[in-house]
Amino acid sequence: MRVEITMPDLATTESEVTLLRWLIEIGQPVQLGEPLVEIETDKATMDVEAVAAGTLQAIHVQAGDRVAVGQVIAVIVNDVPEPVAAAPAAATPQAAAPVASAPVPTAPPKAGSFFARNKAAREQSPPADGASISLSGIQRDIARRLQESKQTIPHFYLTTSANAAGMAAVRAAAPGKLVWDAFFVQAVARALPDFERLRYRFDGDKLTRNPDAIGVAVDIDDLLYVVPVENPAALTLAAISERITQRAEAIRSGDPAARKLAGTCITITNLGMENIEMFQAIINPTEVAVLAIGKIAPAAVVANGQVVVQDRVTISLSADHRVVNGRYGARFLSRVVEELEAFGP
Repeated sequence: MRVEITMPDLATTESEVTLLRWLIEIGQPVQLGEPLVEIETDKATMDVEAVAAGTLQAIHVQAGDRVAVGQVIAVIVNDVPEPVAAAPAAATPQAAAPVASAPVPTAPPKAGSFFARNKAAREQSPPADGASISLSGIQRDIARRLQESKQTIPHFYLTTSANAAGMAAVRAAAPGKLVWDAFFVQAVARALPDFERLRYRFDGDKLTRNPDAIGVAVDIDDLLYVVPVENPAALTLAAISERITQRAEAIRSGDPAARKLAGTCITITNLGMENIEMFQAIINPTEVAVLAIGKIAPAAVVANGQVVVQDRVTISLSADHRVVNGRYGARFLSRVVEELEAFGP
């Protein structure tokens, strides 16, 4: 029996998905439910499983192709007899489906992780001079969203710094390792109740409330994701840190649920670990602001008429001028500084 394998409806926001690679070679046996091909949607990378057992006879799409729901992507043949019609017409020999001329890579060991597979893909040789680089569905979505944000949201930027000595002391005394982002999430969560407007987004002729979660930007496999921290005001530093770490690991493992976009009102993005002193970030739609964190470094400051050296961190707020004005944003940023400097052992 000849079984055509079609692309299933994966409930994506795009009409097509990208085929990344075949996991079975032509001529190899296929088990029912076995991963057949790896595809990328606008939300995640996942496997499409075989809906029939048999032998992979032909493939109709190649790695890098865009595939629509319902499109035939492969043919599996097995020993199950073809159903016979009540009054069959004169049959003509059916031509075999075209077979790909290029060899299809074999599937990795079952124990291979999503991260390992993508790491191998990233380590392939770069394209020759002048060759174009194809963007994945997720990369295209990120590019579209950020371009739309920069073109349609009137950003304004505010920059200041905070004494980081208290945060450093708390982190050094903590029994477990706290991620630095947890301090900024908690400081923003404590400041937000007095700055409710930052929970809203511009929505035509009105402002619409965003979810209360605070996002943390993470760079995984050269892609930018926002990890949501729900109800952060009720969480301890350790709980916030654990939530950020666990959800980042879920994204690295290829968990589709972890890779889906989640509603947040403001994002924390941190490049301090890359030796960046200060930067200004682009607002992540549909949020109204983003807080950019630089590295913690010693700086000479005047305190009580004396020049002293403090470990300080630079923070920059990018805000949507349609929702908040400069003074409102400045007061919010000053409150965040107060909350950061209130940390102590």
